[in-house]
Amino acid sequence: MHVLMIRHGRPESGNGDSDPALCAVGRKQARDLGAFLSRSGVARLVSSPLRRALQTAEPTAQTLGLDVAVIEGLAEADRFGAGYRSVEELRREPAVWGRFLADPVGFLGADPVAFRRDVLSAFETVLDAGAAKVAVFTHGLPINVMLSHALGLDRITHFAPHYCSISRLSGDSLERLSVVSVNETTFLAS
Repeated sequence: MHVLMIRHGRPESGNGDSDPALCAVGRKQARDLGAFLSRSGVARLVSSPLRRALQTAEPTAQTLGLDVAVIEGLAEADRFGAGYRSVEELRREPAVWGRFLADPVGFLGADPVAFRRDVLSAFETVLDAGAAKVAVFTHGLPINVMLSHALGLDRITHFAPHYCSISRLSGDSLERLSVVSVNETTFLAS
């Protein structure tokens, strides 16, 4: 099985919304992604329940004529926070960025152990469904959890996937995953 982990497109920022919609650039990224995935052989689509992930999945669902299954455990750690803050915003404040890097899940208000457990459980349901190729529309920290797990790392990696990037895993169970690629963006138009 091949799993394409897709970070959502660029969302609106600075409006205090904890579940922002995609901005114009993010909607364009999602359309470019949908066109690219139309030739990919993806047989199943799953998404985080958060708006930015669902809106990223919409063009692909329309192009492929597939429904999007929503899986709660694919949501970002900030899902119940006061407002969305992008990695770019966090990096502008060195002290804040340092706190985020020390404990990204805790910084966003979630329990790191429970978050990891929930993400792994969500991906297990994706793998159990048995589709040959699945596109998973999610967020930066769930992608980091899965990359860390596949690489056998105890800590979450500090990798910042680009908006609408694809990171690929291959395997048939959580115990047998390998990383195929990380952060593919060549399909995105400038």
